[in-house]
Amino acid sequence: ARRGAEATSAMDKAKAGRSAYVGSKLQGVVDPGAHAVAEVFAAAAALHEAA
Repeated sequence: ARRGAEATSAMDKAKAGRSAYVGSKLQGVVDPGAHAVAEVFAAAAALHEAA
């Protein structure tokens, strides 16, 4: 999940949503939603390992 989140920084310009009208300002920035999901999965994995 973390690699997928990091890969969002290299994606092409969006055609829909907020990123469509913000433009190239977000080029090189990781999608915050993808980053949050990666963190949730990392926390869940850590809890699973500790159990």
